[in-house]
Amino acid sequence: MSTSRPKSLAMMFILGAFLTGGAVGFAADRMVSPPRPDVFNERTMVDELARELKLSSAQRVVIDSVWDWRRKQSREIMKTVRPTLDAVRDSARVLMMNTLDDAQKTAFRALLERNQRTADSAARARGETK
Repeated sequence: MSTSRPKSLAMMFILGAFLTGGAVGFAADRMVSPPRPDVFNERTMVDELARELKLSSAQRVVIDSVWDWRRKQSREIMKTVRPTLDAVRDSARVLMMNTLDDAQKTAFRALLERNQRTADSAARARGETK
């Protein structure tokens, strides 16, 4: 039995693990990342909720307080999860980058930069700073 078959199987397993991790990371990132301001605005949602449910002023104070509490709790959770998600995302990017030619790598980097600017803009709109 040649040594290339076990090496090939091991390499396929590692690649599969990275791709699976990348896919899971991508899905998790989409689930927990802050939404883009043009797609979702939390304050608008709360305003709509208050309007549709015809909340009293006292109820609105409670609802606003609950939303603030939820946001703070979510941020605290993300502080512990974000490094792991970032590591998975970065590993997936490296694997993807390794399959691209030079022109595609340039386009991919531009896409990543554009997405980062959008995320930074959304964070500023929410009043978050780095």
